[in-house]
Amino acid sequence: MAESWHLSVAFLENHTAEAARVLEALPTAEASALLETVPERLGARVLGAMLPTAAARLLNAADEESARALLHDANTQTAVAILRHLPESARVRLISGLSPASALASQMLLGFPDDTVGAWTDPEVVTVSPNETVDAAITRVRAAPSSDPVQLYVVDAERRLLGSVTIHALLRAPTAGSLVQLMQPVAATLSVMMPLASARDLTMWERSLVLPVVDHDKRLLGVLRRSAVTQALRMRARPAIADAGAASVAGALAASYWGVVSTLAGATTALLPPVKRVLPDE
Repeated sequence: MAESWHLSVAFLENHTAEAARVLEALPTAEASALLETVPERLGARVLGAMLPTAAARLLNAADEESARALLHDANTQTAVAILRHLPESARVRLISGLSPASALASQMLLGFPDDTVGAWTDPEVVTVSPNETVDAAITRVRAAPSSDPVQLYVVDAERRLLGSVTIHALLRAPTAGSLVQLMQPVAATLSVMMPLASARDLTMWERSLVLPVVDHDKRLLGVLRRSAVTQALRMRARPAIADAGAASVAGALAASYWGVVSTLAGATTALLPPVKRVLPDE
């Protein structure tokens, strides 16, 4: 049993997407119980790779403390995609257990249809006012929650987008300087209500993999990443897998893990050059 569990964890860590497919097809109670035994960060990563409907099913079967821990370690877009498919009572309870900032962001994104840019917007961006100093902006970047911002967005008192400053330009500028001197116009923005399918094929992705998202009053809501668009559309196109009913979660994951390992080993062996057979008398 312990060996199967260790193989399951190895599979979740090293082949997350494949493991997610397996968990989607396994009995809800067993799959949910397994996620409760692995580190929350790993469990959240696996949930993010699953169809939101299947992830919501597992989260709804978990005890509330574990469910909150998993949501806490998931990024906002993943959490919202899952929350959208939970019963309203469970959704309200789990949101109440998030930090105030995460709860507010989740409630905002849940207000948009799941096939729009708004539903997949990342609200965790660093915003600054045009009159702030470079030193103050650097302090904001250092305090940003677990993000690696490429640029800062300059907004007015009502959060209307005025421009942006790249991290590279910020770090090269005198610390006492004002951001208004570094600020550059934003080349393109996305409307929060734009359909994801329309956003996918925009030529502006050729210039940047991250684009700011604004509402009808040009207020900044966050950014949309091209990877999030690809993930969202792929999930919407993939059919759900029925619950398998009686399969063993640990056994199925372990078997799938060995299947992946065997396939990789076979592919590696096929790449090796042929070796001439050596006869005994040689």
